[in-house]
Amino acid sequence: MEAFVGILVDTLNSMIKKELGLLCGVRTDMQKLSRLLSTTKAVLEDAEQKQFTEKAIQLWFKELNVVACEIDDILDDYAAEASRVKYKNSGCFSLMCYLVAGNLVFRHRIGTRMKEILEKFNAIADERIKLGLSDQKRGSYFNASRETGSTVNEPEVLGRDEEKGQIVDILMKEKDRDDQNVSVLPIVGVGGLGKTTLAQLVFNDERIAKHFEPKLWVWVSEDFDGKRIIKALINSIQRTPTGELELAPLQSNLQELLRGKRYLIVLDDVWNENPREWEKMRSVLQCGSRGSSIVVTTRKQKVAEIMRTLETHYLSSLSEDRCWSLFKQQAFSRQEAEEYPNLEVIGKEIVKKCGGVPLATKTLGGFLRFKRNETEWNSVKCSELWNLPEDETGILPALRLSYLNLPVQLRGCFAYCAVFPKGSRIEKEEVIQLWMANGLISSNETMEVEDVGDAVVTELHHRSLFQAVEIYFRGYGSVPAFKMHDLVHDLARSVMKAKHGGTESNRTMMLGVPYDQLTVAFPITITGTDQFSSFLSKCGSLRALTVRPTWRGEMCTELPPAVSKLKHLRHLNLSGSDIVELPNSICDLWNLQILNLNRCGKLRSLPKGMRFLRNLLHLCLKGCESLTHMPSGIGKLTCLRTLSMVVLGGNRGFQLSELRDLNMLRGELTIEHLERIEDKKDAEEACLIKKQSLRELYLVWHSERTLQRYNDEEVLKALKPRPSLQYLSIRGFKGSSLFPAWISTVKKVVVNESAAEYIVGAQESTAAAAAMSPSLKQLELEDMPNLKGMLGREVQGTPGVFSRLESLSFRRCPMLTLPLPRMPSLKKLCVRYCGPNMAWASISNLTSLNSLDIRDIRGLSCFPEEMLQNLSLLESLDLWYIDDLRALPRSLASLTALKTLTIVECPELESLPEEGLRGLASLQELHLVFCYNLVSLSMGTKALKSLTHLRIHWSDATALPEEVKHFPALQKLELWRFFNLTSLPDWFGDHLTSLQHLTLLVCPKLETLPSSIQKMTTLQSIVIKPGPGRNPVKEVGQRVTGSTDG
Repeated sequence: MEAFVGILVDTLNSMIKKELGLLCGVRTDMQKLSRLLSTTKAVLEDAEQKQFTEKAIQLWFKELNVVACEIDDILDDYAAEASRVKYKNSGCFSLMCYLVAGNLVFRHRIGTRMKEILEKFNAIADERIKLGLSDQKRGSYFNASRETGSTVNEPEVLGRDEEKGQIVDILMKEKDRDDQNVSVLPIVGVGGLGKTTLAQLVFNDERIAKHFEPKLWVWVSEDFDGKRIIKALINSIQRTPTGELELAPLQSNLQELLRGKRYLIVLDDVWNENPREWEKMRSVLQCGSRGSSIVVTTRKQKVAEIMRTLETHYLSSLSEDRCWSLFKQQAFSRQEAEEYPNLEVIGKEIVKKCGGVPLATKTLGGFLRFKRNETEWNSVKCSELWNLPEDETGILPALRLSYLNLPVQLRGCFAYCAVFPKGSRIEKEEVIQLWMANGLISSNETMEVEDVGDAVVTELHHRSLFQAVEIYFRGYGSVPAFKMHDLVHDLARSVMKAKHGGTESNRTMMLGVPYDQLTVAFPITITGTDQFSSFLSKCGSLRALTVRPTWRGEMCTELPPAVSKLKHLRHLNLSGSDIVELPNSICDLWNLQILNLNRCGKLRSLPKGMRFLRNLLHLCLKGCESLTHMPSGIGKLTCLRTLSMVVLGGNRGFQLSELRDLNMLRGELTIEHLERIEDKKDAEEACLIKKQSLRELYLVWHSERTLQRYNDEEVLKALKPRPSLQYLSIRGFKGSSLFPAWISTVKKVVVNESAAEYIVGAQESTAAAAAMSPSLKQLELEDMPNLKGMLGREVQGTPGVFSRLESLSFRRCPMLTLPLPRMPSLKKLCVRYCGPNMAWASISNLTSLNSLDIRDIRGLSCFPEEMLQNLSLLESLDLWYIDDLRALPRSLASLTALKTLTIVECPELESLPEEGLRGLASLQELHLVFCYNLVSLSMGTKALKSLTHLRIHWSDATALPEEVKHFPALQKLELWRFFNLTSLPDWFGDHLTSLQHLTLLVCPKLETLPSSIQKMTTLQSIVIKPGPGRNPVKEVGQRVTGSTDG
């Protein structure tokens, strides 16, 4: 709310400063309103803290929210009218007529509304005084009752033994480090997840007690007061209160007490984000002996980054089984759960609501401990946590600290996320645009509004309120997203309820089709198109409208006419719909800022009147593959920041020159139908070089060409972008060679369906220089039927070409025959679906290669011996689907750094080269998949002393290869589809002394396991699935009643 009110004040002051003609007669009222808003904004921090406990302040907040939205609507009308006047003034008719006929009526109407709103706001301002709201700096919202100590307060802690063990192991090893005296390990997680409990378990571990002396615990809380923390540490050691001393003697006392000792300190519940405060404290604590450690618990990732020297431990949620055990422990006395089977069923549903958070699980279990009525339990199951009594549960007050600790400009953004359904994955781009549409974020002196939104998402993630995920859209790839833990979502809902009363705000609407799923800040139900249109006509203040497919997969195919009447609408999201065309009436939405049509795969055209949407910032068109026409005039939308795609129209429709003045474009841009450009001057007029925020550029030539000559090379050269471009995709290019000089500035280049014979041809000296650029790191070449090599014959051997390239990929380049140039920085090479006559030996020139992946090569029976020579840094070698490969080169032995060797579906391969395996002393993983004729591993495998993982899938062998006994370090063995294997050898348990995991899948003839398997003390799991309809495997000397799956 404070951020929203602040934006209103800024908007008002901006209008007053510009002295718009529209404001005649209301200027004084606007100045009064600005002052009232400013004084109200000053007390909002105090009101935020009190609203959750004082109903009167909740009511005041709701009234303030309603009036603030009304003010926003009035200012919106002002801005829209001013824009219309400015726009029509630039037209061909007289402004004076408009001012006399229309503007006077508008001014009168606005003046009346302004006086009415002033009266309402005066009443709210008076109420503020009666409520005693103060503009003084707030006190702490951290209750002293939250103070923690080192004693574990639970009779039994469930589900944290493994994590405790991991942390203890790390701390015990710190004594062996020479680089620092004190190590810091942060534990990070959302409120109530059990960070303090885990720290207590570590603190009280027997090994820790023997290893550290002294052990000290301090509850830090919001105020990182160095003097208070030092006094608490001294008191813990001396066990007597410290007198009032200045900071310097206190620091000296603590250092004297800790000097030369290997101590452990737990700093619990840290919120400080000031690095200087921590540096001052850390310098005092550098006096211990080697191995001294500090464990920090915090909800904020930024705190962990400031303080840590060790890897941060992100606390995991408890499993559902563990949560049920914890809930049962709190809700029932011993064995009592069995007496109430119906309550047990309800209880397990309640546990799911807790989302693995121990605080919620324990609290709700305790809340129900003396309740045995099913109605009471069902009430808890069906209630949102924010509706349960806080004095008895206390879950939300604990979580609310995270909200109150947020900077004021983030609070509204966080609370707004309650409009999304619980458990949903939320696109980052979408939520930022919704914040924009609702006036929750704005640009500042150094950042555009989109960058501000990105920073807000990052900050909420760092504070454990958002969890980073991705959303995958079939056929379109994945996009960045986040989700909220169910309890965090409840927290957002509780804030919205306190400020808005749980009623619709009439500013955001999300609905499914056919209009039977609707959210307006909180869910309500609407059925039928007519009822929806009727409701929509009453939503004059609507800022954002999202239309989604229903869970049944039903799509929106047309836009209701009532949408064009939403004059305040800023955000319209039709992404993923089946809409074919938009009505021209949509161009009446003067205030529209965001039109999201991403993944509208059936959309054919845009309305002719798009040029009238002068406030449009984002026109999102990713995945609109059926879009064949775009109207002219889009170039007049000079505020555009996103224009995902443009479709060139030849002599009619959108012209490439319309991009000239769209210099605020950011993110990605796709230009379709470049073959329609007749003159390279048209491409130059796009002025891509002026678009400094453009990061990705997709250039597409289509195969249906009407021009007689190809000018692809000239056009590509003319489309020169800024050096800040990160990614370039070229598709359908028909030039003979690819590289114009400007590509020197791009980091990643992907080329598809090009007719080029060379990447750098003979005639381009500038192109050769481009290829030497330090910027180009990744190059992918796909579906290039004419490609012979990266360099034309005339420039073969040119030194320094592609000298900084790190990753290179060829796919479906059947004519690739010329040697690869020396590329001293290349770390990754991938060759797929290429011809057998590639210059394989030239791979040996790639001396920095770390990963080599060769797949789907037909007609190749062997690689040249030279290919693997000089690859002393190669760590991963993948050979997949090489049908005719009969042998591997003996030079395999030169791969002394190789860690992973994977061979998949090479059916003619009968054995591995004995000599070639002897040099693989570093090999850790060997994967042999669908190599049906491979029955022997060769005796060279004796050299594989480092092998820890062996996987063999599908073999006709009748026995496990004898060579396996020579793998003393083997920890994981997987055998799958050994159709003729009847038993494992007797030596199995005697030789594989390090084995931890054994997997035997679909070995239908396997009937027994050797008795020696009982000697394998390191074995942790055995998974045996003989196959459908087969008898279970038996262990020798022991009766087995069923197949093993453990």
